[in-house]
Amino acid sequence: MATFLESPRFPDNIAFGAVVGPTYSTVVVTAYSGRENRVVAWSQSKINFEVGLRALGASDTASLDAFFRAVKGRGYGFRIKDWTDFVCAAAQGVLVAQSTVGVYQLGKAYQNGSFTETRLIQKPVTGTVSVYRNGTLLSSGVSVDYTTGLVTLSSFASANVTGVTVGSSTVITLASALSGLSVGGLLYLSGLTGADAALLNGQQFTVSAISGAQYTLSVNTTGKTITAAGTGAEYVQPTDVMSWAGQFDVPARFDVDVMKKQIVDRNGSNGDLLVEWGSIPIVEVRL
Repeated sequence: MATFLESPRFPDNIAFGAVVGPTYSTVVVTAYSGRENRVVAWSQSKINFEVGLRALGASDTASLDAFFRAVKGRGYGFRIKDWTDFVCAAAQGVLVAQSTVGVYQLGKAYQNGSFTETRLIQKPVTGTVSVYRNGTLLSSGVSVDYTTGLVTLSSFASANVTGVTVGSSTVITLASALSGLSVGGLLYLSGLTGADAALLNGQQFTVSAISGAQYTLSVNTTGKTITAAGTGAEYVQPTDVMSWAGQFDVPARFDVDVMKKQIVDRNGSNGDLLVEWGSIPIVEVRL
């Protein structure tokens, strides 16, 4: 995989004022009649930048020169701030469930009427992400990987499994009831033992009935050998609304390997050189 530099970020003051926006790839086939068939090749856009569209002073020129050398032209990826779109409000923040229970990818929803595109956010800005459950800030049990945009949530409640009754429906008895878990909710199981414990371990199952601390699950274990051990836990439930808020960067790279600087003037009495590089193309990279 190509090298990606988490730090430093592309200089913010040079990124400010860039020509920037999302880009798609669409295949257009035109028939003899003039009618078109259009195929959207990318479900996610890629952001394109043009920076350097102005004369830079000595300090900015030195910063850009050093940065270009550090990332080896097109060689290494880096973070860049899109000043037109770098904040996600809680109303836009989406948590996209991953295959592992409790793990989510940050996303930002862009809505226009009934149409919504969820943009995956893989480079949140360190220390800015807040996660909410049903509008309430989660002050603990949240881990954010700021290099990937993956969020890991701890279970909201858990209890030891004290009994397992196999059958066409499976009854799990816990040491204590989980107050936030209701019929139609999901119970996560881990640490069960027995020859067939793998049928239940590491998975969530829909709760079809509750009696005290006994939870009937919609899973057939007739004739299986599963022994009470481990824990039952409550993670995000189907009725929960999860969201997040924070700032994010764009993972990108230069789209050129050659720097072409030109002195255009001196900066008045200071004597500093004013330098241009024309349009400097920077493109978002898939990670």
